[in-house]
Amino acid sequence: MKAIRKMTAAILSAVLLCGLFVSCGDDAEEISMYDLNKALVGFTSEPDNMKYASNSDPNPQDLLAHVSNIDYGKVKAFFISYAADGTGNADEIVAIQVKKKSDLNEAAATLKTHLETRKTLYAAYDKSQLPKLEKSKVFTRGTLAILMVADDSDKMEAAFNDFFRK
Repeated sequence: MKAIRKMTAAILSAVLLCGLFVSCGDDAEEISMYDLNKALVGFTSEPDNMKYASNSDPNPQDLLAHVSNIDYGKVKAFFISYAADGTGNADEIVAIQVKKKSDLNEAAATLKTHLETRKTLYAAYDKSQLPKLEKSKVFTRGTLAILMVADDSDKMEAAFNDFFRK
């Protein structure tokens, strides 16, 4: 009887330890990036002409490198929605979900850098898009860093917040 108790205690201890190790690796909540994009893309000026790329595509690290230089090993998921024809339309949505909350500020900083690069680019060849870029937003929520460039980024942000209230 004593041996059974010791064995049970050892098994329970092992199970608890495994649970601790599994839960420590990833701070990120489960988010459907596809559904999040669908909730936001309608607030762009031409939703039907937006292209979509994500971590589900081939060579996702190369796709992400177009908007962020964060180490891809820190990323749980991402999506990029951008105007198919960037001439005359700077609309863009980028969401980067990091695995650990400690990497969130880095993800947001890379999106701010990307935004500044876009402002410089549009200042050189299409100044009509600068007001949209000036109203853009970069912010964080949980383990998600997001960039929103649209004519009405306030409405897009409200839709973002509604997405997480569901």
